[in-house]
Amino acid sequence: MERSKILLLVEGEKVEKDLFEHFYNLYGINNVEIVAYKTHIYAFYNRLKNDYADSDGNIEFDIIDLPLFLNEYLNLEGESLLNEADFTDIILIFDFDPHDPQFDPNKLEILLDNFSDSTDRGKLFINYPMVESFKDTDSLDNPTFKDSTVHIDILKERSRRTSRYKRIVDSYSCIGSIEEITTEVANSLLKLHSFKLEYLLHTFSYTDEDTYKMLCKKQCHKLNNENLIWVINTSLLHMLDEYGFINNPED
Repeated sequence: MERSKILLLVEGEKVEKDLFEHFYNLYGINNVEIVAYKTHIYAFYNRLKNDYADSDGNIEFDIIDLPLFLNEYLNLEGESLLNEADFTDIILIFDFDPHDPQFDPNKLEILLDNFSDSTDRGKLFINYPMVESFKDTDSLDNPTFKDSTVHIDILKERSRRTSRYKRIVDSYSCIGSIEEITTEVANSLLKLHSFKLEYLLHTFSYTDEDTYKMLCKKQCHKLNNENLIWVINTSLLHMLDEYGFINNPED
């Protein structure tokens, strides 16, 4: 069978799946299979190490078949089974979650080093601080968004199982429900976060393959020195990586 699909591995079962199903529908993309991992990136790293570590305790990334790994981890059966031969590209989307007790910059760097090519093992995109960053702005042409940050203490505060950060974003965001996002708004969000990525990395010399590793290093340095994280959603940017900038299909 000819490879024809893209495998999108996302962290959560709700927001991420709803967000990207909606974006793909907006742009007429129908060859993406979305699979929820159902826990955070640090648990993902630990499971890889448990299943693929060599005698020195290092993950043998060269032998990882991610679809096979997911079949076993998620107990997929029958028609739900994933087959590496079906996919042209593999995309992984997880949150930075620096407030998590298992937060570990070294694990993130290792994952970004080894998941850097969507056509090979897969390419990892990390949301800072989490997926809700896609709507963390009060305007789609906000000139201050490039400098926007969130303090670690805000991420640590929770009530009724909802973080303070999510409540703050919901209270002032110019984005309503995911279903209300139009193609014009989606294009604006892609531009907003793409511009911020370029702004944050403009002082660095790096290859395309190192882009997201450099961003992660910069975020960890910011967190370590100022207890702040720049707000940027790189999961949206995988659409630019995969498809280039997409204009309204009706144009």
